[in-house]
Amino acid sequence: MRIYLIGPMGSGKSKIGKLLASALNFSLVDIDKDIEKKFKKSIVEIFEVEGEESFRAKESIFLKELSSESNTIISTGGGVIEKSINREILKNEKLVVFLSASVEKQYLSTKDSDKRPLLNNGDSRKVLENLYAKRFDLYQMVAKLELNGDQLSNDEIVEKIINFIND
Repeated sequence: MRIYLIGPMGSGKSKIGKLLASALNFSLVDIDKDIEKKFKKSIVEIFEVEGEESFRAKESIFLKELSSESNTIISTGGGVIEKSINREILKNEKLVVFLSASVEKQYLSTKDSDKRPLLNNGDSRKVLENLYAKRFDLYQMVAKLELNGDQLSNDEIVEKIINFIND
């Protein structure tokens, strides 16, 4: 079984991924971190040097390769659902969890990070609002389960995912 975690930046995908992997004794793949390791560049560097489209292409390759893994939690980047090929992959998966979060929660989680290239120019709160509005329906389109990080603790989210699997 593969469990994909999708949602906006700052929604807790990496934290939930670690907790869930530990609880289920699954391996954890963080696509952004794996891209950084493979290409020996930060996400910011890839965006600056190669552009967002190059990063999205790399992200798609990783997502496709992971579709043969088992007993794995896969934490995706916030923009993974923008490409139709990625949405098709995710639609065909058994468990895709949309971790939703208010723009305020996203902002508080990301405001001190220098690893968010889309937030490096201008009003980051406004950028988060625009991205969430643009992507929200896409997240819902591929998700089998939606959990709100504003209303649930990380432990409650993990518990709900495990209960969903066991039902």
